[in-house]
Amino acid sequence: MSSWNNVVFATLQAVKAHGIRKTFKQIVTLDTPKVGTLVGKDQFGNEYYENRMDVMGRDRWVLYDKWNYDATQVPPEWHQWLSRFTDDIPSESTIPKPFYTTESTENYTGTTAAFKTYSTVKPKISEWEPISRR
Repeated sequence: MSSWNNVVFATLQAVKAHGIRKTFKQIVTLDTPKVGTLVGKDQFGNEYYENRMDVMGRDRWVLYDKWNYDATQVPPEWHQWLSRFTDDIPSESTIPKPFYTTESTENYTGTTAAFKTYSTVKPKISEWEPISRR
C-alpha cells in the first residue's frame, strides 16, 4: 500500500511543480512523474532536468520536444552531460567545438525526409507492356 502512496505523492508533487499537461507528458514518456530543476534547453527544444536528491543514474533526464522522440535528438554535448562524462552544463564556453564539426541533426530514417537512393544509369532492359485489344 505504501508504494501507491509514493506514486500518488510523486504525481501530486509533479503537478504542483510543472502543471497537469507537463506531468502527463512525463508519465507518457518517462513512465513516472519527476520533479527537478530545469538545467537548460538545446536547439531541438528538448529540456534537461536534474534532481540531486534522486538515485544516482536516474537524477538527470531529458523531456523531448517531440512526441515521437529518438535518442539522436540529443546533441553530443548534452549526451555528455546526461551520461555524466562531465558535470559542466553545455555552453559555448564550456565545450569548444572544433572547426571541422557539423551541426547535430536527428536521424530521419523511417520518415519522409529519409534518404532515398535513385539510379542515374539508363536501364538495360525495359518492362513488358501487353497489347490490349478492344
